[in-house]
Amino acid sequence: MKLIKKDYDRHYHENLAYREKHNSQRNQKRLAALRELRQHGHLLEIGCGTGGFLRQVEQHFTVEGMDISKYAVQVIKPHFGERVRVGNVELTPLPHAQYDVVVVFNILEHLRQPHKALDRIADSLKPGGVMIGSVPNNQALVGSLVTRLGNFFDRTHVSTFTPPVWERIFRHAGFQQVNLFGEVTIGRNRCIYLRGPHWPHLSFNLMFTCTR
Repeated sequence: MKLIKKDYDRHYHENLAYREKHNSQRNQKRLAALRELRQHGHLLEIGCGTGGFLRQVEQHFTVEGMDISKYAVQVIKPHFGERVRVGNVELTPLPHAQYDVVVVFNILEHLRQPHKALDRIADSLKPGGVMIGSVPNNQALVGSLVTRLGNFFDRTHVSTFTPPVWERIFRHAGFQQVNLFGEVTIGRNRCIYLRGPHWPHLSFNLMFTCTR
């Protein structure tokens, strides 16, 4: 097991500390947050990994997945077939106005130019489409400490901004409604969502839902 992650190989996805269960409480909460905005439609998950969230949502949405990791896509190909593909959102074209939902859980912090990727994501959404995702909450004592630890152990993190910076980037990409709230994770598979005025001071992750 590698403690320091530098690439998206098998160890990145099978680390015992990060093993994901598709029916986890965390994925169920993500689905519930999404279904408050969209009940069904065509969904693309960017950074789908080994398919945990895709399996959770496929009973409600027509799903596609894309991941930079060849290993991860090989793992889930037997289940999803051609619905999943290897791709880097910073380089891979996305179809115009195709999706009702684009999912980016803990993906944007891995991108060197996330603003360009978000322009591409926004263009791929239908009018009124939704983007849901998360990034490290690099703000206040708790969030900045967790972000520093995460950046140390995962060297693929290159863009860990504060919530106000992320909100400006989302709006610049053309998202009209931006909703930010907090997430405290309990291992890989459980979490608590925090809302209200104090979430920026207590949260590990910044959660967001953005409407085109």
